[in-house]
This record gives sequence, C-alpha cells and structure tokens, in this order.
Amino acid sequence: MSFRLVEIFHQKGDPEDLKFLLQDIPVREFWADTLPDGKTNIRLLIRARDVDRVIDVFQSFFKDKGSYRIVVLPVDASVPREEDVEEDQEAETGENEETAESAQEDGIGLEELYQKISPSAVLSKRFMWLVLLSSIVAAIGLLKDDVAVIIGSMVIAPLLGPFVGLSLASVMGDIQLLKRSLPTIAVGALTAVFIGLLAGFFAPTSMAFSHEVLSRSQVDFLFILLAIASGIAGAYSLTQDMPETLVGVMMAVSILPPLVASGIMLSKHMVIQASGAFILFLINAVCINLSGVVTFAANGIRPLKIWQAERAKKALVFSIIVWILCLLLLSGAIFVEQQLLAKH
Repeated sequence: MSFRLVEIFHQKGDPEDLKFLLQDIPVREFWADTLPDGKTNIRLLIRARDVDRVIDVFQSFFKDKGSYRIVVLPVDASVPREEDVEEDQEAETGENEETAESAQEDGIGLEELYQKISPSAVLSKRFMWLVLLSSIVAAIGLLKDDVAVIIGSMVIAPLLGPFVGLSLASVMGDIQLLKRSLPTIAVGALTAVFIGLLAGFFAPTSMAFSHEVLSRSQVDFLFILLAIASGIAGAYSLTQDMPETLVGVMMAVSILPPLVASGIMLSKHMVIQASGAFILFLINAVCINLSGVVTFAANGIRPLKIWQAERAKKALVFSIIVWILCLLLLSGAIFVEQQLLAKH
C-alpha cells in the first residue's frame, strides 16, 4: 500500500477544526505544529489514493490561494507497518476492521498523476534534445541492423510522455493539456522522420535495405494487440504508483523507430514501404491512447468536482469513439498495405 505525507502550511483555522474537516477521510496519523512566523503546519499520513480528497477539502476551506501551501511527499517506509497495526486492532476488537474503502485497489491520486505526466507533455528544449538523440540512436541501429542499439533508442522513449499526456487530457477533459500534448507529438514525430531522411540520404543503399529497416514496413494485425496490451500495462503502472516500470512495459511498442525507418525508406524512394512504417507508428499511437484512456477511466481517474466530472465524461466518450474509428481506418490501411506489398 502506498502512503503519502501531506503537509499543509496555513494561517487560518484551529488544528482541531481542520481535523474535523477530515472526518470522512481515513487519516493514519495527524500532527499539528505552530511555526515561529505564526503559521500552522499540519502533517497527515494518508493513502496515496486519498490525496485528491484532502487537497479538495482544504482548497474549498481556505479559498484564498495566498493563505496556504500543500506539499505532498512520498513515503518510502512507515513503521509500524500498516498490516501490523490492522492485526493489532483486530486482536483488540475481535472483528475485522477492514472497510470497503480500505479494501479498494491501491494507487495514486489525480493531482499526483497529473503533475507526473504534465511536464513531459510540454514542447521543451529537453524534449527536443531527447527526440534528436533517440532518433540518431534509432537510425544507427536500423542502418547497422543492430537490435540492441534500437532498443536503446526505445528506452529513451521521449514520445511516450506526450502520448500519455494526451490520454490523461482525454479522460479529464483538459483542453490545456491537450493543446500542449498534440504539438509536442507532431514536432517530435516530424523530427524523427527528418533524422531518418538525413540518415538514409548519406547511408549506402545496402544499409537502407537492412532487415530492421524493412521489417518496420511489414505491418499486420498482431501489432494492434501488442500495442493495446502494452498501452494498458503502461497506463496501469502509472496509476498504481509504479512509474519506474513505464518504459519496461511499453518498450515493446515501437514508437520512434518506425518514424525513423519511414524517413530512411523515403530517402531511397521506397514510398510503399515507408507508408507501412508510418502506419505502424499510427497504430501504436492510436492503441496507446485508446488503452490509456480506458485504463485511466477504469482506475477511477476523474475530476472530483461535479461540473468538471460531467465535462470529463463527455470528453471520455468522445475520445473513445474517435480512437476506435481511427483504429478501424488503420485496420483497413493495414489490409491495403499488405496487398500492395504482396504485388511488389
């Protein structure tokens, strides 16, 4: 079970009054101190999934944004362990104290998830450097027919951030995050194709016909299943506070190498093969977003306020319909691509 230490610095309200505001939220520990400047510091030990509820309660209570600051800190360990405390309580009462809420699936809250994903969706110098470097690594791996080097470019995975940001924006109905994610994806994709074009222009023709380059043009329907499964695993790892596994579970979905391969094949006037590689990129992009949207929604990622939740629900339905239609169109494109390749 993941816990967070929430610190609230404020100038309003008695600690006991503020504690009353939390009566419907399972707080493991509650500490209150008066600071030298007259402010009050409240510290709460709570489940990661309850952070949003705490933030919502205090935002509604304080109203004036200048009168408080809420800081959320990860808890690597807490002693005594939670299961030991629950066993002691059961031994004292003779009953199982576990409630339906405490039995809920573990995970993190919306605010924490948003702040993890949102920065990676911004078009920045850091993002451009990562795209540039990973595209160069991917181009070398493709031309040299070296799988290990290609995997190295996939580990960098700069395009995963804005794709996950797009999924979260669809679930939340967040137009601003959507506007940040889409240009980042577009610029990153164009950069990867451009690097592929340059690499293919200067590389010998024999290297441009390597197995790894040509394999990106051979698209079939199994890639759809692979992309959906990997996308679900990646989104689920984020909601369950396991971000370190994001690259590992989504690395099977090749996002950037197909773009680079498409550029390499275009430089050698292999238009049909280049279109196949680009279709592979589009399939992975659509499936990652579709599976991300569904996974976030299934894990209860949604706004707390009613008016925001209604807007988010409409955005969720609309995005699922759009991604499914895109997937159907791409399925038709796969069939056409297979027929064209068979003739050549």
